[in-house]
Order: sequence, then structure tokens, then C-alpha cells
Amino acid sequence: MDVPSNRKLGLIFGAGFFLALLEPLILLAMGDDIGGALWPMANRSLDWTFSLRAWRVEVFAFFLFAVPICFVRSNKSSNWEKVIATLVIGVIFGLFLIFSLLNMAYLKDAFILLPTTFGMIMLCAAFIAGGTVSNPFKQETERFSRGVHLLLVIAAIWLISPGLTAMAGLLPTPPELEMEEGLYEFETTIHQYPMPVEVSSIQGDYEEDVTFSVYLTIPNENESEIPLAIILHGFANPFFDTYADWVEELASRGMAVAFIQYPSDVMPPGYDTYELHEEEGMSNHPFHIPRAIAIDAALEFMTTILPDNVNHDHLLIGGHSLGAGYALLALDWSLDRGWGNESLFVDLEAPYARPVQDHLQIDTTGLPDDFLAHVVISEDDMSVDDCFGVYHQSLLGENALFIEVPSDRHGFPRLVASHYLQASETHDSLADWSFYRRVAAQADWLVARTNGDIITENETLVELKDSQELRNMGQWSDGEDVEKLRVWDNALNSDRFEHCKTWTGP
Repeated sequence: MDVPSNRKLGLIFGAGFFLALLEPLILLAMGDDIGGALWPMANRSLDWTFSLRAWRVEVFAFFLFAVPICFVRSNKSSNWEKVIATLVIGVIFGLFLIFSLLNMAYLKDAFILLPTTFGMIMLCAAFIAGGTVSNPFKQETERFSRGVHLLLVIAAIWLISPGLTAMAGLLPTPPELEMEEGLYEFETTIHQYPMPVEVSSIQGDYEEDVTFSVYLTIPNENESEIPLAIILHGFANPFFDTYADWVEELASRGMAVAFIQYPSDVMPPGYDTYELHEEEGMSNHPFHIPRAIAIDAALEFMTTILPDNVNHDHLLIGGHSLGAGYALLALDWSLDRGWGNESLFVDLEAPYARPVQDHLQIDTTGLPDDFLAHVVISEDDMSVDDCFGVYHQSLLGENALFIEVPSDRHGFPRLVASHYLQASETHDSLADWSFYRRVAAQADWLVARTNGDIITENETLVELKDSQELRNMGQWSDGEDVEKLRVWDNALNSDRFEHCKTWTGP
């Protein structure tokens, strides 16, 4: 095989680059937006990153041997090896481009091992494809190829540098949360509810494979009265697996949990002509109306499948993202029926808008004396504006805490608070300390209230109301405190969120 020319190597590089971008390009051509086109890669990046975290020492050791071997092999590589190495470099460039887009939109420098691995692969491939590094200005011949090769090596070292100490295990590690596990095993059953015709007739294709149901999770061997939790999912993510850790934490502590699936992909009249307006925690999306109809149908159906020992006088209502906005609809539905009249907890995580439509407004006059709420945002949430949660806290009144989960990049893994902190797929140390610890306390409080256990009730209140225990996030392995939760009793009238008073969305 003849030595590949620069032109051929350039074409091979381009083929590798295109190969890396093929999936999102196909999805874009099929009608997905840029977010949908990159979503499969986002999920894979998450899987790769968690695998790299688990095997980082072994990966580091592998490249300690691989890079020198590639360097020694650099001037002895065959033409086939050069072709394959050039193709690999093109693929790595394409993957890094996608990673960079995801990092700007979602990841916020949380995943540093993946680009480090890209850099190590690129460095090996650069040695195989171009030989040892030489001064491109020393000789007139091959100046261009020598210059490109030098730039590739520099780019590889640039990618490797930020995560090298993390991969080598030289950075402090985050604290592990030692939380007492729940006492109960549990069982989840799936119950399809009748979708109203006015909703099913305008559903789109995105969720056509979803059988919209109520997932009911019940603790086993618990014949005493148990409180109820109602959980609603975020936009375009009606999948139980994404919220399974949330549901199971509640159920393991003695709560019945109803996970409500509702359709996100609906096309009501005016869905493609309206002008979006967001204000005071609300939006004028026409999609709210059919989704609210579906949620109401699911909640009514839920009443027919609850076991006799479920006591809905003690109630938790929670939601994530769009589901947090709709959790307020579930709250209104519950208060209208007298549910939660003994104990009520509302948990709005990374909340988005509630409906602006008059008939979907929330009447909070029925909130019981024993009512608590957490409205929680993340510092690096790139999906929803903080002001939605600020107004939701204002709606819920003085017993609602507004909490911000901070990002702390002191060690490794970096603790980056994103919009997806509450998803099972991103369950890490930061989620344990900032979310699941509160979930456990919420369940323990409601179970204690249901059983008349005053001691546990008072103990859990310390973790649910503003206190040092609530704010505490543990310590890095070097003794440095992890940044504490930030808490406001009245965020709307604070200096930090004063801009929300004049905020009108995009």
C-alpha cells in the first residue's frame, strides 16, 4: 500500500468526523430539534462518564503504557495503521464537538474524564499517524503536515490536562452520605388509565409507544395506615425508571407512591401560532389545557386503585421540572377533595411554569396548619429560569422554603448541580446530600404524623425546616466543607431574586 497523501489522510479524517456526527445528523433530518438530536449522545456520555469514574485508575494505568508504546511505534507504523489512526482522530474530533455542545447546554464542566480520555486516544493516534513531533519550520518539505501533527499533539495535551489529576486519583473525593435505609420492601404495579378523547385525539408521535398509566408503589407487609405521595415527571420524560430512585426512597420508608404519567406531546388548537409569554411563575402554553385534563383523569383513576390502608389525609405532592408546575394542579385537585388536611408536604424540584389559564389557577386557602414545602433550584440549571420557583414559593406562602443547590468543583467528581439532579440516571453524591436526604426526611415526617410518632416527627422537622442540618452538605476528603445549601424564606423579596419582580420570561 502506497504512503497515503495528505489529501487522502484529510479525506479519511473527514470520514471519521462525519461518522461521529452521523446519528445527530440523521435525527435532525428526521425532524428532531438540536436538543432531541443530541439527546442519545447525552445519555451515552453519562454512561461513559460513570464507567470511567468506576474504572478511572485502570484507564489511567492503561494509557500510562499505551502512550509510550504508541510513541515508540510512531516511526514504525504501517500505512494501514496510519489510515486507522487518522480515522480515529476524525471520530474523536466529532465526538468532542458534540461533547462541547452538551457541555455548554447541560454538563457545565461536570464530566472531565471523557475529554481526558478523548485526549489520550488522540495523542496515541497522532503518534501512530504522524510519527514523533518535529519542528514544522525547520524544513521546507512537509511543513504543512508537520504543523498539523504538532497542533494535534498540542490539542491532545490540552484535552488531557484538566482531568489528569482526577484520573490519577490525586483530587479530594466528595462525601458519602451515611443515611439509614428504609425498613420496607415494596412492589410496583402499573395501571393504565382511560385517556380522555379530547387528549388522545391530539397526541403527537413522540410518545406513541407510551401506555399512559399510574405506577402505584406500595410497601409490603405494612397493614397499618400509610400516607400517600403523588409524583409527576418532567417534560417529555414520562418514564418511571427516571424517577424510580425517588419513588423507591419514599416507598421504602412506608409511603404509598402514585407516579402519574401524562402526555407531553400534544397539539391543541393554536399550538403552532401562539406567542409565548411567561410571567409570575406562569406561562400561556396552550399545551397546559390537554395535559391538565389528562392529569385530572389520572388522579381520578388513582382513587379507584388505592389500597384501603392508604390515608390521604397525610399527603406528599412532588414534581420535577414541568411536573413541578403541574404538581400545583395536583395540589389544587387534592385540596378541593379535602386530601392532605392533617399533614401536607409539597416538593417542587427544578420547577417550570404552571398554567396561566383562569380555570387552572390554584386555590391555597385550604392548606392545613401542618403544611410544609420545598421549592428547589440548581445553580447550574440551564433548562428553566429560577423565577418560576421564586413565584411558586410566593404562592405557597410562609411555610415554603426556597432552596438552591450549589455547584462545588473543589474535587472529583465535581459536584455540579444541573437540571437533572433528581433523575435516577444522575444519582450521585450531590443528589444524595441535596435531594434524597430531604426525600427521606419528608417521608419520615409524614409517616410519623400518620402513626402519631411525635419524637420522629420533631426530629425530621429539623431536616425539613431551615437549619444547619438542612444546609449541611458534608466535607470533601481533605476536610474542606462542601458548599452548603442556600435557603430563603421569601426569595421574591430578597436581593438575590429581586429581578424576578420585573421578569417576563424570554
